[in-house]
Amino acid sequence: MLQLQKQVTSIIKEYNLFRANDTVLLGVSGGPDSVALLSLIFDANRVNSTYSNIFIAHLNHLIRGKESEEDEQFVSDLAKKFKLSFVSERRDVKEIARECKMSLEEAAREERYKFFESAAERVGANVIAVGHNADDNAETILHRIIRGTGIAGLGGMKPKRKLTPLSSINLVRPLLFTWRKDIIAYLKEKNLSYRIDSTNFETDQFRNRIRAELIPLLEKNYNSKTKESLIKLGETAAQNYDFLQAQAKNLLEEVLLSVEGKTDEILSEIVLDMHKLKEIPQILQQIIIKEAVVRLNIPLKKLGYKNYKNILSILNYQKTPVSKAVKDYLNVKIEDGKLHLSKKKYYAEDSPVLNETVIKIPGETKLVETRYTVKMEIKEINNGFLEEFKLSRTKYDEAVDFDKISVPLMIRTRRPGDKFWPLGSPGIQKVKDFFINNKISMLERDTVPIVTMNGQPIWIVGFRIDDRIRVKKETKKLLIMKFEKC
Repeated sequence: MLQLQKQVTSIIKEYNLFRANDTVLLGVSGGPDSVALLSLIFDANRVNSTYSNIFIAHLNHLIRGKESEEDEQFVSDLAKKFKLSFVSERRDVKEIARECKMSLEEAAREERYKFFESAAERVGANVIAVGHNADDNAETILHRIIRGTGIAGLGGMKPKRKLTPLSSINLVRPLLFTWRKDIIAYLKEKNLSYRIDSTNFETDQFRNRIRAELIPLLEKNYNSKTKESLIKLGETAAQNYDFLQAQAKNLLEEVLLSVEGKTDEILSEIVLDMHKLKEIPQILQQIIIKEAVVRLNIPLKKLGYKNYKNILSILNYQKTPVSKAVKDYLNVKIEDGKLHLSKKKYYAEDSPVLNETVIKIPGETKLVETRYTVKMEIKEINNGFLEEFKLSRTKYDEAVDFDKISVPLMIRTRRPGDKFWPLGSPGIQKVKDFFINNKISMLERDTVPIVTMNGQPIWIVGFRIDDRIRVKKETKKLLIMKFEKC
């Protein structure tokens, strides 16, 4: 279908989705949208040199057993067919959803984007492309209306945005203006096979019921062009919000009194002139607060409508100085005519947030975007070395039995379901329980560095090693592990 190829090429150009020197990570599930995206982007590049390099990424959610395995193999075969590099990973989304008390759909989405981000960093990609189409966007807008949303949410999906507000990676959706029926017709014409996710037909998930039941009902009984109407609503809302956001960013500079933080991009406190802020319409007040939250590097999804309403209530109606915490992420305080917005510590001072990284053994591994290095040394257990080590070691140094280690070792932060055998304890326990028992704060837990072997923790850095790798009388060689500032 030549028309679809022209449409996608036009969207790429109109929204500047790719540049010639981009390295693109293409999220491919094996479903019709992602397979069509792969084919269309691949062909577009042959004609116009849209990007410089492309990788295919696939996350196996382990939700559908054999079907999930077949999906992974299918995408791997696709990568070979198109002669593209393939990055894959497996995550037990059901377990993650249970541990985090999230819906399966929400957990799958979060893990998918976490995987995309880590995979992009691994291969050096600055653009992640996904296969969301116009039907998906219409369903998203309707889903948000039913659940409750503001003007920003009504805008639906964007063809291009930052992966996270402060990220250097762009997320793009080249098929966002393409209808699902046209995608299926394209695949048929190109004789391209694809996989069908059987969970899409299960109506126990809210999003699936919107797709399979509500939209067909609205189209049949109320408006045959319901999806088109939702898309128009989204476009109008997005245009309005973009205008308001631009106004709010300009006004923020006028009401901004001071900032504190290690960098201009990530701040620890923002102080605003309360009197000037009160003169601004409340819709702009809210967007200004949201922009401040972004600059504080607080995930926007952590704060909802009620949180912003509470902040605006404090700003506009509170007569006495007040200090209020919003969901343990944001401190709000009014003092001497100033509105203080400050970020609570997410982790112990100087502890970095980590992406999963392979550790060199022996050698030094500098952790990207942190000020820390992991050092690994192999030592013979003789000449009193172990005794000297014990006398000088800190809680960031450990000695373990090298013969009990299998490489590669990795370092990352915790994941739902992580378990290990804490040194000196009677048996295996969840890392989550270990953190609770050792009174490690909620905000610190997600950023404690963890060394893993075969995917499982063996050293909770600064706290405990796994009992199964401890030094014993029969130990011949030591692996010295050190976590140090660069």
